[in-house]
Amino acid sequence: MELFYKVSLHELVADILTLIEERELSSKNGLERVFKKVSGKDKEKARGIVHAYVFEIEKWRGKIDFIVNSVLKGSRIEELDVYLSNLIRIGVFEMKFKGVPPALATDSVVRIVKERYDLPRAKFVNALLREAEEFNLNEALKKLKEKDRCEYLSVKFSHPKWYVEYVIDLLGYENAVRLLLSNNRSQRYYVRVNPLKTDIESLRDYLEEHGVRTARTPLDDVLKVLDYKTPVTRLEWYKQGYFVIQDLASAYVAHVLRPESGERILDLAAAPGSKTFHIAHLMENTGEIVAVDYSLERLNKMREKMEILGVTNVKLVHADGMKFRNKEKFDRIVLDAPCSSSGTYRQFPEVKWRFDEKKIRKVIQVQRAMLRNAYHNLKAGGEMTYSTCSIRTDENEENVLFAVDKVGFELVDYQFTWGERGFLEVGDKVFRTWTHLHDCNSFFIAKLRKE
Repeated sequence: MELFYKVSLHELVADILTLIEERELSSKNGLERVFKKVSGKDKEKARGIVHAYVFEIEKWRGKIDFIVNSVLKGSRIEELDVYLSNLIRIGVFEMKFKGVPPALATDSVVRIVKERYDLPRAKFVNALLREAEEFNLNEALKKLKEKDRCEYLSVKFSHPKWYVEYVIDLLGYENAVRLLLSNNRSQRYYVRVNPLKTDIESLRDYLEEHGVRTARTPLDDVLKVLDYKTPVTRLEWYKQGYFVIQDLASAYVAHVLRPESGERILDLAAAPGSKTFHIAHLMENTGEIVAVDYSLERLNKMREKMEILGVTNVKLVHADGMKFRNKEKFDRIVLDAPCSSSGTYRQFPEVKWRFDEKKIRKVIQVQRAMLRNAYHNLKAGGEMTYSTCSIRTDENEENVLFAVDKVGFELVDYQFTWGERGFLEVGDKVFRTWTHLHDCNSFFIAKLRKE
């Protein structure tokens, strides 16, 4: 394979995995940053292979680390140098998950360690991977099942133990296992039509003509992609903004908000912009949408996407959604709050390894600060949506109770047309989806009103 980066495919993968871990990037952003330095006629082929490696290693990282930690003496993989840890993960992934001959997988990694580090560490990694090769995972899982059921499920399905315990408590054992299984299945794609450029039937005909089979969904502007000959992102209509890729549950937010032509709308956590642009499309470019985000880089990407989609009624503002204030109040607000992303494991497996209880508590503080700020920015009688891609009640129903009891919002008894209802005393008035039930991200929506 002809590439210009002066590294092997394994080093490309390790570079991206390390960026993801150290800078908390998405796998997509990590891939983009590293491949800016790559050239050569095989660049796109390499990108596809590397992306598959990164995605699968992040998905199965819990199980990979269990194997490594079972054979490590005196330390854990989490305590090693980050880049070295990721090289070890690549070796174990290849021999245990990808079917690469163990000798070849070991040799590829050891050669890089020798070049990047030194001979002693190369010998250490060589011995470690040899032991990993001999490790009987099925036998270890059998023993673990007898000892600690939650730890067993955590390793078997490669999810954080806190998550396993949480979903069992929330959904019961059988549904929890179904959710764990579903999170590890192939990602489901949904496409939303851009009504500024075409209509849903024309889009469906176009996709069918180009080998993309679709099905209708509970939303009249969203199609489920069943299978395809060519990835939809390579189609001209995608490049020209005739449609966007957006998760089904995420696309429901704008419909629940129900914006009207000519209104002023505030999006307090706008990037990457899917919901902002959906609202613009429903408003047919009338009124004004103020899209706030703390990341200037992500806002610049939104600006580029706006041009492609033909959106003209959005004003981008670089600010903190916890503090942004405007002299004039808004008719409606959308708050798709920063969260633990615990409903997106199928789509973004790397987020599984980012959060613990302490970090989630900090996220909840941000969510509540944004709810307070939303209240100050909303007109009397104005409505807003609060949504997250989290499964947790403390980020969802408990925050709705906080918004009602402590902030002053009223919970709207919105007639959701699909999905499930939630938990606690507000459960019958909020919306939830689950990956194992609805074949999309696990998601939460509540509609609030300022009295």
